[in-house]
Amino acid sequence: MPDIVVALVIVAVTAIICLPGISRFTGVSLYDEMTHVDYAYKIAYEGRVPRAIEPLSDAVLAEWACRPTLWNPTDELCTLAESGQATPGEFPADGVNYNGFHPPLYYALTGLGARALIAMTSPVSDLSLVVAMRVMSVLWLSAGLLAFYGTMRMWLGRRSLSLAVTLALATTPAIASFGVQVNPDAAAILAGTAAVYLAHRIFRGRPSFRATAILTFLVASTKLLAVVGIFAVVTVALLRGLRKDDRQLTWIAPFGGAVLGTALSHLISELLTLLAGPPTQGNPIIGLSTEHLVGPFTRPLVDTLGINADLVSMYWLPSELDSTLWAMIARVTGLLLIAAVGILLVAHPGSDPRFNLALSTLAGALSVPILIQIRQLIANGQYFDGVAARYAITIVPLAFACAGIVLAQRRWGPAAAWVFSGLTAAIALGSTTGVLTL
Repeated sequence: MPDIVVALVIVAVTAIICLPGISRFTGVSLYDEMTHVDYAYKIAYEGRVPRAIEPLSDAVLAEWACRPTLWNPTDELCTLAESGQATPGEFPADGVNYNGFHPPLYYALTGLGARALIAMTSPVSDLSLVVAMRVMSVLWLSAGLLAFYGTMRMWLGRRSLSLAVTLALATTPAIASFGVQVNPDAAAILAGTAAVYLAHRIFRGRPSFRATAILTFLVASTKLLAVVGIFAVVTVALLRGLRKDDRQLTWIAPFGGAVLGTALSHLISELLTLLAGPPTQGNPIIGLSTEHLVGPFTRPLVDTLGINADLVSMYWLPSELDSTLWAMIARVTGLLLIAAVGILLVAHPGSDPRFNLALSTLAGALSVPILIQIRQLIANGQYFDGVAARYAITIVPLAFACAGIVLAQRRWGPAAAWVFSGLTAAIALGSTTGVLTL
């Protein structure tokens, strides 16, 4: 019964913070939101996986045209779209969905869930497609937070402290922001929590090929890059197994499971995209945020190392939902998370599960931007000026788990966690409701 109450608290806090934001945010997220809406729409309403690159559907263009943005300050395009006269060329990136290469699991559940939500609420409200899918993001985020609370109970054994750390995670703007927009990163907390769970299982002497393969397959099926947290954990376990451990094969097994799960998910995703047909046109965003490499390849990689030092203070929210106080508390949170990882690395020996959790967190945070740059350099000889920290969002649950462990080792830890989570919750609520943004 206490855990049921805790679960209701987590869901309620998530909804109280995110739903006002959804109500007040009438624009479009800069994180390719309409391409994600289109992908989910085509699965739910057209019964197909989109091609890797193809035009946005008319229904999605109509939704986009009627949402105010800097490039669309009047209602002229909305009028044209509602009458079916708007053309894709009148929209950014020529109205093209360039995200059709992603795996379909997130989009299928989001699209079908939104369609069911629209049908259920139709007698009492006229819920738009985008709003319904944003509500599904709240559900994704809530599910991730509930799972994170469960894994924290495994690591800490304390219900109160586990809840406080979970609420602090939920009210961090970089996390809460994905509860008010349509983006596969709404499932990132679930993905990161899978890594936290596997870290507990593996580093406490119960490594499993099967469990790792299943979880990695599911995580990769929401977004391929989401597996980075899991790979950070299993790679640390692999290195541990190679240090003349008498159970080398046992430690190596999770890495093999992660490789298998990722490979199967990627092959299925590629097959579905291939069956959908070839791209209808070129990718219109190629080169918009990248530069050609004109010097040694080490330059962009070295410049990238420091990008993900702080994963939670680099985020995007529309001005009507963000606030100076929320941005400030995010910076404080980032510093505290870095300190927590450092403390665990210094205070515990290499064989300690807490040390290995911290090492996995550090390895994941540093590897994401480097891997992205390497992939970009191999693909077309270009690199990103800056790699968005959100690409490593699945590492954030690992960092918060480190913070929870540090707090559990201090007598004043639970009280400090509750004071901090209460403060961040109040600031988050004040921001998304507009009280702090007036």
